[in-house]
Amino acid sequence: ETGFRRTRYRAVVEPELARLKLCSDWRVFQTQSVPEILQSVLKRHGILGYEQIVTDTHLTREYCVQAGDTDYDFLERIAREEGFYFQFLHSADGHQLTHSDRLFVQGRIGGKPVIYNPNAGGDQDEPALRRFRYVENVRTARQTQRDYVFTHPHYDQEHSRVGSDLAHERRPYEHYAYPGRYKVDEAGKPFTENRLRGHRRDARIARVEGDDPRLIPGISFELTGHPREEWNSGWRPVRMRHHGVQHTSQAEESAGSDQGTRYSYTAELVTDRTEWRAEPLPKPRIDGTQPALVVGPPGEEIYCDEWGRVKIQFPWDRQGSFDDHSSCWVRAVQNWAGATWGHMAIPRIGQEVLVIFMNADADQPVIVGRTFMATQLPPYELPKHKTRMTIKSQTHKGKGFNELRFEDEAGQEEVYVHAQRDQNIHVNHDETTFVGNDRSE
Repeated sequence: ETGFRRTRYRAVVEPELARLKLCSDWRVFQTQSVPEILQSVLKRHGILGYEQIVTDTHLTREYCVQAGDTDYDFLERIAREEGFYFQFLHSADGHQLTHSDRLFVQGRIGGKPVIYNPNAGGDQDEPALRRFRYVENVRTARQTQRDYVFTHPHYDQEHSRVGSDLAHERRPYEHYAYPGRYKVDEAGKPFTENRLRGHRRDARIARVEGDDPRLIPGISFELTGHPREEWNSGWRPVRMRHHGVQHTSQAEESAGSDQGTRYSYTAELVTDRTEWRAEPLPKPRIDGTQPALVVGPPGEEIYCDEWGRVKIQFPWDRQGSFDDHSSCWVRAVQNWAGATWGHMAIPRIGQEVLVIFMNADADQPVIVGRTFMATQLPPYELPKHKTRMTIKSQTHKGKGFNELRFEDEAGQEEVYVHAQRDQNIHVNHDETTFVGNDRSE
């Protein structure tokens, strides 16, 4: 703001991690755990001076997609899913990012306990907490989740967790989530626990005001001097907002300068026994279909696993190499699918397919269709042969084909069968053939 005699400047100071809010991407991470993904993204942004403290087991994710969200939102979302938090430790030389899956590892403030002194006015002998307000909120008490995996279709993958400290709640309010976004029990159990803790993050908190500069989010401290003895115990800040005032020395703008420089903060605390988690973030939904190319290793035309799944690459994927490492195995819809019977046509390398995402989850692609394109033309010229319907294959690593074709043009109706090599017809009982005109052998 430019005034009559001077210009005022306003600056917003943010940690280095805030730069990730300026970048978004579509990207695939394969066979990496969340700690490994966090390291990969931070390294890509040149953030190397950080500390990662991992105490729990974090399973490898087969396929994890950043679907257009900012790098910051993506990191924050997957971190919260597995109980990670971010912390910044400040010094005269700068700040250091720390992320960990346990608050307990941050330790405790050294020296004497933090004092509670509600007496306002006059000069204070020492920094203290001036206000302490304890709050209990009714929150979700039970988290239940289910998911589905096609390799174990009759197992409901259900996991449930009940919160602690429920004495003052009338009933266990349940939050039921489907899908749980996990495929194995080893992931379902901690996912459920983390979501419950996120929902109950403020079930029992203390809101305080004070000016003891030793308080740092994540670092616990001992409180003393409160008239209620049960609150003279260990606490841990999980949120802080700092306030500071320093009046100008200019005479015409010196109102209040006799009060000196002032500093205070407001904060939210949980007991140091609480394994606090941040609220889970919603996952971006991928609605509709997306095109993709079927890919595989060099020299192959058909590449699949025992379930008929194939590998694909999306047009937005800038890191993929159009090979067997471009995606996870992706299921393909068939016209029929029964117990060892049904329709089977494996998508071939180079074909364009249409992909949807189970429950709009970018991590769960499914092929639902195939389309012709400039490099994959229809078997007959169109619209010249628009009355033809055909099932036409192509010899694997060859130039031949098998075909069953129907011609529906009036006066030219025909059923055409072509076998590139052998034709075998197996009849278990009767066979009847009727020829209404000529027959040739």
